[in-house]
Amino acid sequence: MNVSVLRVRTVAARGVRLALLVAILLSLAPALPVRAQEAAGATATPAVEVPPSLIELLEQAPKVPRAIVGEDGFAPDAAAAAAGLPDRTQYAVIDYTVEGNIVNATVQLPASQATFIASGQPDTNFGGLAQLNLGWDQSGPQAMRTLLQYDLSPLPSNVQINSAAFFINQTLINPPGDGQSMDFRAQLMQQNWNAGSVTWNNANFLGGTAFPLGSIPPAIGWISGPATDVVRAWDSGTPNRGLLITGDETPTLGRWRRFNGRQISALAPFLEVNYTGNCDTAPPVATMNALPTFSPQEFRVFWSAFDPAQPGCPASGVAWYNVRFRVNGGGWVNWRNQTSTDNFGFRREAPNGSTVEFQVQAADNAGNLGAWSPSVSTRIDSEPPVATVNPLPQFTFLPNFTVTWSGSDNLSGIASYTLQMSRNDGDWFDLIADTTATSFQVTGAQFGDKLEFRVRAVDNVGNVQPWSPNAQAVTTIFSYSVALVLPFNPPIIQSNAPVTNVIPVQWVGFFAPGTTIVRFDLSYRYTDLNGATTSWTAVALPTPLTTSIDFDYAALGHGDGLYEFFVQATNNLNQTQPFNPSMGTGGSVILDLADQIQPAAYLPIIHSSIPD
Repeated sequence: MNVSVLRVRTVAARGVRLALLVAILLSLAPALPVRAQEAAGATATPAVEVPPSLIELLEQAPKVPRAIVGEDGFAPDAAAAAAGLPDRTQYAVIDYTVEGNIVNATVQLPASQATFIASGQPDTNFGGLAQLNLGWDQSGPQAMRTLLQYDLSPLPSNVQINSAAFFINQTLINPPGDGQSMDFRAQLMQQNWNAGSVTWNNANFLGGTAFPLGSIPPAIGWISGPATDVVRAWDSGTPNRGLLITGDETPTLGRWRRFNGRQISALAPFLEVNYTGNCDTAPPVATMNALPTFSPQEFRVFWSAFDPAQPGCPASGVAWYNVRFRVNGGGWVNWRNQTSTDNFGFRREAPNGSTVEFQVQAADNAGNLGAWSPSVSTRIDSEPPVATVNPLPQFTFLPNFTVTWSGSDNLSGIASYTLQMSRNDGDWFDLIADTTATSFQVTGAQFGDKLEFRVRAVDNVGNVQPWSPNAQAVTTIFSYSVALVLPFNPPIIQSNAPVTNVIPVQWVGFFAPGTTIVRFDLSYRYTDLNGATTSWTAVALPTPLTTSIDFDYAALGHGDGLYEFFVQATNNLNQTQPFNPSMGTGGSVILDLADQIQPAAYLPIIHSSIPD
């Protein structure tokens, strides 16, 4: 048999050498800086073990010449020239070319198993014979079918199968002189089998999808025919369990053929496959950017990937990512599929305190899919912190004083506070914003100012406490001593009250440090049932420091109506509390001995005072 000389054709060899030089220079250059990102810092380019490129794999593989098949479809001298022929029982490269990153290769894929079964000997295994029979032998075997399985594992992933052909070496034609081709079909085997144990009874019924592969010419030597469809099926994921091949089984014709099995390596069956692929065989290495310990209910997740270059083959570049997550160790959920973006906002209704993990994998433009990255995790902090102003005295006697506050957070901790104040029921305004302090010195307060305070907190993931609609602490500024009429209980005196002939009035005094109260002055005002109101009138007290009296309204000629009282304090510096009943330090009570007022309910009276 004429044997062709192996040719390895490299198109644009200068370009390949240049690409190799660039790849080497890139491998020596420092890693490019990674773009700053909003999440925790981006990770550095990982060190990876780069697999050989497709060019390297083809260069390192054994080389064999193409099987010589004549114009009539066979090589009549193959059997005679068996000695010294290449090994057809191993994977080998027949030919390849390179254009840029694209490799076109023709390779030899050996038959990994080969035998035949016979209906006339249904329990006999023929795996030990160095021959494959096909057709109908009237002498005893009857229907004979060939089983072949090819090793496609050397085929790189992500290549395009352009064409495939089977090669089998025919050694005998029966009946002698049969000048007709024998049609045959091949069926995909539906279960695994073993050439050393397969028989007609345990394998003949396992044939599935059929591929009409053609016909076998009546000639001795190498026979070739198309096998593109079946190889593409296997390459695209159809289980490769081999083929069950059926020829002409017409009993009256007695036609059968014999082929070499795998025992003679130079004449063993094989496939010749031509494919096109990218020389890049190294999958990208994907990395999730680190996440903070705690994150809010909604946050952004970043990832990246590094696609390594290979000697003689520049990296094809990252094409897309798959990203997945899981909550509290549950099942992984596909989140972003085949996305080209390197970040996305995450929002799920995960309970407060939940741990969320993320993983990413990347594919490059050559179709290589990398492994899932190590996971990164964060805990969801979805609850805002709680902060409040500590209580203040009802009256503050110094224009400068300190407001303090405190707060707590369930997970990430408090990042800052903002303190607001309202003066005399006016609008709220910031005293201090975005501070970590827990106290503030108030200065410049004026006599009589009513100052209200509230505080809110923000935690370390950005959860913001809502503002309280009401003041959390209140105080009124006084620079003099202050007297306060105690609330009346009940605020309506009716005929069934324990005391009805007088109105008990009580008051207390407050004074600044370093001073004392030396006198109280009580005044009253009366409004009768007709709406007539007297002017404010002083009430004589038994002593200057008296703090309660029984007000005898009848002696003053008054009856049912509204009684208002206001008391003033004078200190030892002769500073007297201004007469200003509207400031809220006075008190009032209704006298209703005729029981004309029917109260629905009495509200509780809450009173607090500052100790001396």
